[in-house]
Amino acid sequence: MEDSINVIEIPGLIHNQIIKKITFKSEGLAIEKLRSFDPELNILAENITGFRFGVNPINGYMLTFGWQYLIQIQDAQNKITSIKLNSFYRLRSKVYSKIWAAIIYQLWNNYFIYSYNYYYDLYTIKQEFDLTGIKFHPFGISWEGGSMFWDEIALSNYQTYFMIYHKKELKKTKRCSFKNDWNALILQSLLKRIIQEHNAHRNPVV
Repeated sequence: MEDSINVIEIPGLIHNQIIKKITFKSEGLAIEKLRSFDPELNILAENITGFRFGVNPINGYMLTFGWQYLIQIQDAQNKITSIKLNSFYRLRSKVYSKIWAAIIYQLWNNYFIYSYNYYYDLYTIKQEFDLTGIKFHPFGISWEGGSMFWDEIALSNYQTYFMIYHKKELKKTKRCSFKNDWNALILQSLLKRIIQEHNAHRNPVV
């Protein structure tokens, strides 16, 4: 990893004072609550194993009055650290949405790009492995209740999830959620690259 430091500051809901600071370093992640007696939370990069993210509605009686921008980080001991940005009545909604996206970007760029490269290297040497419940084989992928060859696979990508489906048997699908499935972004990125490579191989540019 490069010796770079990136800091994201999170302001309070009502005022502009910074209440939380997240520092991304090559050796790990630090989360500091500036207006709290809680100690700084540190997660070593080598112990970061998974992440997932999503946006949840905050519901009251018969209406939605806010949104929670959620990111969860899993470590090697299966401990989950949650980063929650709660916006009520549209307060800070745009700011928190941008911060939420920036945190996801930093997590990917500082830690999970290496996991993605690791799994891609396993694929290139035809080593079987499991990622987010999907088993990768030299011939294609499989999961509980289904399988596909590489030249049969297509993706449909949406904001909160993506679908793996058979090009001809459209009812043969596997849904993956960024909010519910650990490392779904790694899985999506990996499948995109492999599918592009297989398509390019079958349809070379003349």
